[in-house]
Amino acid sequence: MQTQANDLNVLTNGAKLVGESVLPGASLLMDGQFLAGAAHAAVGIGARIAIGPAAVVLVCADSFSKSVTDKFLWTHVKDAIAARKAARAEKAAAKAAAAAEVQAV
Repeated sequence: MQTQANDLNVLTNGAKLVGESVLPGASLLMDGQFLAGAAHAAVGIGARIAIGPAAVVLVCADSFSKSVTDKFLWTHVKDAIAARKAARAEKAAAKAAAAAEVQAV
């Protein structure tokens, strides 16, 4: 039963991805989020005219991300930056603790 749900999810996400290649915001429109989908479509079309294809790819990626994970692309970037900072702080604390232990001996 779970395999069928996963297969359906993969097919749905594939259809959303194909839709994004046709119209930015298509995945949100497919989810019934008409206002957000229309906004992404308008921004995507404007980005294509003003900036070029790279900007459209970002708009499409943002729409797909919001549709699939319920998070905007920028939220994923902020989370990754925060996780990286936390890992660095943890590594620095471990290094400082090890250095203090060596000095205590």
